[in-house]
Amino acid sequence: MCKFLLITFLMLVAGVNCMAQGPQTVPTDNYGMVKTNIKVSYDYTHASISDHFNARVSYEFFKNKKFTLTANANYNSLEVDFSSGDLPVGYDPQQMGMNKTHLYGQIGVSGSFRTRLFTCPFMAFGMMSADWGDRRFQRVSGIAMGLFMLRANRDTQFGLGPLVLINSTTKVPVFLVFMYRHRFNDKLAVNLYGSMFGLDYTPTANDLITIGGDIDVRSFYFQPNHIDLPKRCRYTNTNFRPGVKYKRKLAKNLYGEVQSGVILKMSSRVTAVSGTKRYFDVDMPTRPFVQVAFTYSL
Repeated sequence: MCKFLLITFLMLVAGVNCMAQGPQTVPTDNYGMVKTNIKVSYDYTHASISDHFNARVSYEFFKNKKFTLTANANYNSLEVDFSSGDLPVGYDPQQMGMNKTHLYGQIGVSGSFRTRLFTCPFMAFGMMSADWGDRRFQRVSGIAMGLFMLRANRDTQFGLGPLVLINSTTKVPVFLVFMYRHRFNDKLAVNLYGSMFGLDYTPTANDLITIGGDIDVRSFYFQPNHIDLPKRCRYTNTNFRPGVKYKRKLAKNLYGEVQSGVILKMSSRVTAVSGTKRYFDVDMPTRPFVQVAFTYSL
């Protein structure tokens, strides 16, 4: 669910930027900007959670001047190898089935609504998704969000709004979120989406270099068979990743990107499947990473 939350930010920014006057300045391969989007990525880091493969597809099956409906699916493969020292005393990752290749994903439907309120552009967004992992269905979760664009012109967009999480891994279900984008000229722009930020440099029409950071979330489900834990659990690792990303348009509708930087732990925890109760934290050191991705957009 948290992974979809980050994608939601991109969809909202894409939508409100389209409402601003002037030419589109966001790369058209972004999720939510096109009718069909397929993205595959692989990243590696030398740590307890190493190889990660992700495949994502979205298809916009309904659109008019105010509404859009999009179907989406997300698949992940994650290699995990914790040591006993990473967990508190009394928990063995091997015995609890944490150390292996975990397969997990989501399928869902999202909808957006665009209008003007009090002379300001406004966008509402909702999503429901079903999670699967550990060879079974796990939970249904969702989000609802609204964004008021307090400024929306050719070079600058700024918005604020509420975000509500349903069945999330956080104890606080309501947040205030924001987005800010300013274009200094045709080559340089700054983006702030909540806790994500980036300075974009576009040397050519086919190249984009971003210096900044993003939030990355990894999770998997497992059955610990431990007397102090429920029958089914969920591990979630949330990180902030400062670094550099290079994106290039390789062919019509095809984009490639390489990203490298450092992973800084924000949280690393084992909870119940619902995420409402945390049982223990897992150590996760700071480490470098590299990621390669390809996107097809139509």
